[in-house]
Amino acid sequence: MHLNKNQRLLISFITAVFAAFFAEVYVLAVETSLNFDIFIQAFSFKKFILFLIISFILFRILYDDELRVKVFDFIYKYRYCISLVVIAVCVIFQIHGSSINELNIFNVNHNPLLGISRSIRSDEYVVNTLLAFSQYPNNFGYFSNIIRAVPTDMFIVYGQAIMDIAVIFRPFNIGYLFLSPAMGLSFFWVSRFVVLALISFEAGMLITNKNKTLSLAYAFLITLSPLVQWWFAINGLVEQLIFGQLGVLLIHFYMNTQDYLKRTIYAFLMMICVGGFLIVFYPSWQIPFAYVFVMMALWIFLKNRGNFVYDKKDLVIALAVLIIFSLIMIHILDNSMETIRIIFNTAYPGSEVFNAGGDLGYFVNYIPSLFYPMQLVNLPINVVEHSVFIDFFPVSLIIAFIVLFKQKTKDKLLIGLVALYALFVVFYFIPLPDSIISITFRNHMKTSRLFTVISFISVLILIRSLASLKKIGNSKLIVVLSIILSVAMVYLSKFYFVDYYVTWMLLALVIIYSIAFASIFMAHNDRGKRVFLISVILMSLVAGGLVNPIDYGTDVLYENDFAHEVESIVSQNPDANWIAQSVSIDYLTIFGARTVNSVNVYPDLDKWQQFDINNESQDIYNRYSHITVNLINDSDTSFNLVSPDVFNVDLNVNDLSKLNITYIASNYDLEVFNNENVTFNKIYDDGISKIYEVSYSK
Repeated sequence: MHLNKNQRLLISFITAVFAAFFAEVYVLAVETSLNFDIFIQAFSFKKFILFLIISFILFRILYDDELRVKVFDFIYKYRYCISLVVIAVCVIFQIHGSSINELNIFNVNHNPLLGISRSIRSDEYVVNTLLAFSQYPNNFGYFSNIIRAVPTDMFIVYGQAIMDIAVIFRPFNIGYLFLSPAMGLSFFWVSRFVVLALISFEAGMLITNKNKTLSLAYAFLITLSPLVQWWFAINGLVEQLIFGQLGVLLIHFYMNTQDYLKRTIYAFLMMICVGGFLIVFYPSWQIPFAYVFVMMALWIFLKNRGNFVYDKKDLVIALAVLIIFSLIMIHILDNSMETIRIIFNTAYPGSEVFNAGGDLGYFVNYIPSLFYPMQLVNLPINVVEHSVFIDFFPVSLIIAFIVLFKQKTKDKLLIGLVALYALFVVFYFIPLPDSIISITFRNHMKTSRLFTVISFISVLILIRSLASLKKIGNSKLIVVLSIILSVAMVYLSKFYFVDYYVTWMLLALVIIYSIAFASIFMAHNDRGKRVFLISVILMSLVAGGLVNPIDYGTDVLYENDFAHEVESIVSQNPDANWIAQSVSIDYLTIFGARTVNSVNVYPDLDKWQQFDINNESQDIYNRYSHITVNLINDSDTSFNLVSPDVFNVDLNVNDLSKLNITYIASNYDLEVFNNENVTFNKIYDDGISKIYEVSYSK
């Protein structure tokens, strides 16, 4: 039925109202944890109007074929320019996704624009973000005396911005070098998000033979996946996906052009990709992702080798890039080899060995991920550790087998992906001999991390298969089978997450995945692919879109009396050593306070062996660790392991001099520890946090 302009406007408006209402309800569900009383009070008419305007514009475009084509063609043509504008605007307004509002311990009047900060993401806002900000008073040096109060490698482990040529391998940190902390944080978050989306779209275009609909679906499945969003700012996950996919694309571009200026640029960018991927320094993801991207690179080479024309100029380019790469890597290793040696010899994580032990439940982890952002009060699992890509298992494999065996499609990439999937499933479940796990590097892949790469391969299999899919059956039969399959997957998920679900969640998931599965099985034509895309967009926005808040600025950290006091003390005595108690341990470092017990990204054995002459507690402190300090005066200094990455020091106050401590930030009254050897002089007290200056008798 052909609709006139007024009818399309009316339908667009009605649909937009429902969409805006759903969006506001979902956001409130995230922000209030489904607390009904707060839910009603928190309903925001302003946000509803904003969602309504956005929804109306989107549906107005979607319901007008001619307008839709024009808009999408414009966005596609100018996607890089639009991306630069988005990054610039967000940086100017200091927009980011950090959960630093969790550190709003001094009650600064601040609320995220949308969503909520996540206490569970402490590795982001306590470690990575505060380490980044600590580089400002360190003048972005390769080593810092601020962290741990001894020279600490700031580049190789939790790679931070440094004023050094090596930063070329961490391009998203460059913003910190020239911008304020708030703008640098914004650039770090937004540029990585935008670039990942762009690169994933381009990778999708490569694996789907330039099908824009499937490529956009792939970009959403990667960029707004639960895995990427819950792990967004740490362990280099985003960088690995960017550098890995871009590396494959660059090989394709290099082999399909004879313009040597372009080839030189591609080779230089490839060098950055290889270097950036290598120095992520997180083998549990690096190794399995390397399998995937090397396999895809091999496919590109085999696909293009017949048409690839090369001469001596290519050798010159290769040698030049190799020399530059080698010089930079030698420089990095010269600075960081000792750090690497220390890490490999730690009790955690250096000595860990992995072999099998996979949990079948991870294959259905994507099912409940739609509800993870809501932070339900009965949530029995660590949502970060259980996050994966939404890969629609087992539908992705079913579609692949239909394409390969029923349609008899000879697809080398799809065959390679299925073979790699099978290999990783073997790695995941089956214990292998030591010789095998050593040769394959399986011993360095943490089993739960390995599965996340399995789910990534599954997404690749799905998108590649849909690019070749032909009609496979009657639509009504497909709908029935999709419902049955959805019920089975949701039931299996309930079996593994028995304490998680309530009835309404189960019904919602059955309906959602019935539609999603059916859209996949019927994605053999353009209309089916569009329905699949819409399903993917909605699910991605729900599962990943509000995992991280949309926040702005850094006032929660810098705009309070305690911060100003620490800054003042540090300016007067920059070389003094600090201990932090109760206040966020790493918070002091962003003002340049040399904090002995700030996160030890690798251990300082000399420091702790002063109190452990016989090395009886070395396994406790020889690790990556957060360190809490409990002052005592009735026993010797001792160590207690709290968790794999946390240990406590019961520190006798008479031993403070061994650590050369001048200041202690604490919530406790430390004057009770005064004795003939050490005195605690209170120099700041805001009623909650106190700062003591420590003096020693001669």
